[in-house]
Amino acid sequence: MEKTSHSRTVSGIAWMILGSGGQTVFQFVLFIVLARELGPQAFGLVGIAAVFIELSGALGRAGLTEVIIQQKSLHDDEASTAFWSSIGIGTVFTVTLFALSGPMESAFSAPGLKPVMELLSLTCLLFAGGAVYEAMLRREFGFKALAARNVTATLVSGVVALVMALTGFGVYSLVAQRLIYMAWLLVAMVYATRWWPRMVWKPATARRQLAGGSTLAVASVLGSGNQRIIDLIVGYVLGATALGYLRISWRALDLLQELSIRPITAVTLTSLSRLQDDRPAFVRGYLRLVQMTAVFAYPMFLGAAVIAPELIAVMFGPQWAPSVPLMQILTLTVIFVPLVFYKSNALMAVGAMRMVLAVNVFEFGASAIVAYVSARYGLEAAAAGNIVRLAVVTPVIFWSVARSAGISAIATLRAVAMPLLASAIMIAVLLLLKSAVPAVPPIVTIAYLAVAGVVVYAGALSLLQPALLKEILGMVLAMAGRTARS
Repeated sequence: MEKTSHSRTVSGIAWMILGSGGQTVFQFVLFIVLARELGPQAFGLVGIAAVFIELSGALGRAGLTEVIIQQKSLHDDEASTAFWSSIGIGTVFTVTLFALSGPMESAFSAPGLKPVMELLSLTCLLFAGGAVYEAMLRREFGFKALAARNVTATLVSGVVALVMALTGFGVYSLVAQRLIYMAWLLVAMVYATRWWPRMVWKPATARRQLAGGSTLAVASVLGSGNQRIIDLIVGYVLGATALGYLRISWRALDLLQELSIRPITAVTLTSLSRLQDDRPAFVRGYLRLVQMTAVFAYPMFLGAAVIAPELIAVMFGPQWAPSVPLMQILTLTVIFVPLVFYKSNALMAVGAMRMVLAVNVFEFGASAIVAYVSARYGLEAAAAGNIVRLAVVTPVIFWSVARSAGISAIATLRAVAMPLLASAIMIAVLLLLKSAVPAVPPIVTIAYLAVAGVVVYAGALSLLQPALLKEILGMVLAMAGRTARS
């Protein structure tokens, strides 16, 4: 059982990396052009609207995706009932956000927010409509189809946004990008599953599904809301332009996260759910995911802090210089990321839904308090508040995962220790190189430090934990082989 699950997990991760890799390269180029064409105000307006849209979208799904994934079997009546439930809830949120767009514009003193929110409110309905389709694909490890839909949606929406930005549509190019992206995702999943909902909605089935999914939905909103509440408070306290600078910093780090973390996360819940009846295998699987995340995320994020001034200058131009210290501060949050990133997936896989909700409530409250206090001291303090927030919530997450899933904090820390130490050695060497080498063009600095970082990190890891480096190389070769055969 464990071997089969591990095999399908590796294959799934391979397809998600393939999809996110191509997607990220295109997003990287697109993001550069849009950042140069549009100012911080445009990104700030969309950032404020995105807080309400994304949280409402998650509620609109009502946790039905996760409920369906965890079912041992799925009947057509159950799938149809879940579809119509999510459509109904998504419609309610779309109408509500459309109606609240005017008051929100006044509350945030952000001219132009109203039409942005009105248009983006449609994404709540589109996102809700894809809940059952995504669950069907993930149940069957259909990550090849999921990767394809992500790449094509990114390409189509990105091209439209680029043309609109270059022809003077301003913030509406970002709005169009989001709308087209969500619509394309839905159409692609319908095509991949070839499934159409029946005109069936069974109240008893809906109540059972929503009862199981409501806790997940609230937990999901609170979990994703940790970052969004920070954006909301920064936009309210410091304004849309300040939020634009912060969003650019986060977006630059998101590009790294797409490559190092998200491909693994997309497969985690499905694979861990398959191991819930074999606790030793479950623990080993969780720790492997934590370790592999640390192996790739630590050097990428911490290395980015060293070259942040050059990266921002080359990619976005001098008008985004205030984002440099923000990016450098935010990269430090990666120290905590592998330790806590999979906590919800692990807890959901063992059925500890109430624990997921309790932890996310605590984390959301901590995020709100820290964000409000830190934002009053300026934008850099608001960025640093993210580190404080994670330092506060990590011990609570350790306790919850140990209590519900039997995974000790010591084992989790041990899993990331060598990758973190190897990354620290890499950073020390890069800082010495950067200070010793004469001034050269920024692109040259980025290139030689990137190459040096890979060499130093691999060398340090081979000395500190040679078995881990061998395992990574084996995993990469296995993923390459499975991808080629697929």
